[in-house]
Amino acid sequence: MKYAQKLKKIGNSVGLIIPSHILEKLNIGVGTEVFVEQIQNKLLIEKEDSGNVSPEFLKVAESLADRYQEAFKELAKE
Repeated sequence: MKYAQKLKKIGNSVGLIIPSHILEKLNIGVGTEVFVEQIQNKLLIEKEDSGNVSPEFLKVAESLADRYQEAFKELAKE
């Protein structure tokens, strides 16, 4: 799901308001620890889940996907 949201000034920081239906779907709320990572021009926000792949692995996988994008396209044709 993708939606537009304006950033809000909160003291000396900036915050992002997450709609309640998304919080409910992810089973997160006030006080839940989340991990925030910048990947190129995107922010990835994810809750702690020991079953998830590590952010470091995802970063390497994304780098490889970008680097070998044309090769993957050719392989997909076969």
